[in-house]
Amino acid sequence: MSSKIIDGLSLMLILFCVDPANASQKETTAPAARYQKLLDEYEGGATAPELAARFLDLAGNHAGDPVAIDALVWVLTKLRIRPEATRALEILERDHLNNEQFAAACRHVARTPALGAEKLLRTAMETSKHDKVRGQACRQLAFLLDQQASVVDQLKKEPESADRVLQFYGAEYGKHLKSLDREPLEKKRERHYELMLKSFADVPTSDGTLGEIAEKALFRIRHLSIGRVAPEIVGEDLFGKTFKLSEHRGKVVVLSFWGHW
Repeated sequence: MSSKIIDGLSLMLILFCVDPANASQKETTAPAARYQKLLDEYEGGATAPELAARFLDLAGNHAGDPVAIDALVWVLTKLRIRPEATRALEILERDHLNNEQFAAACRHVARTPALGAEKLLRTAMETSKHDKVRGQACRQLAFLLDQQASVVDQLKKEPESADRVLQFYGAEYGKHLKSLDREPLEKKRERHYELMLKSFADVPTSDGTLGEIAEKALFRIRHLSIGRVAPEIVGEDLFGKTFKLSEHRGKVVVLSFWGHW
């Protein structure tokens, strides 16, 4: 065999042989593999603050990869009242408003006690090109307002719980909650459920369509809230006489519901 043939074979081996070490390196630097490695480190004992910067870097450097939103959601759920969560909200707004996958992340955004969470959901609702994202943003914004209203009610009934609220929600967001008034919140969340019913009624979710969810929420707000007129009820009294709840308007009425199955 001539030296030219041997040299040709050697060149082919160099071109087609894969270095296992390099292949392994490429595999571990893939976004999904890096994300899983970070999860493994967390399960192995690393703390969320120790890993936060790497999750944020992963999301920032691979905005086009599905794992980016997963990494940001991880930060939101593990570091809810820390600056890292605020940074995750900023990256979501910068890179993912027009990513349909953001629809699933809206729930985690709404549960993040930060002023930027409401801003992000409102921006997504108004600007995203995906109906699913805009619909979910509207739904979760209404949920966020529901939660704010609950805290306002708690603070009104238990003023001594204010310190616990500040501790749980963080100083900045806690002060924001303490500054809110119940009546404007009630009107805002009712408007958002009305918008869901008008603009996103057909958007499907695991709990039914957004229209169905909005109808139930509006009924609860308009008829089952304190100070609102109760819905009509028709039934029989202890003597078998039919009555309507509206016939007793202006009187103190106690209703007892019971049944057996």
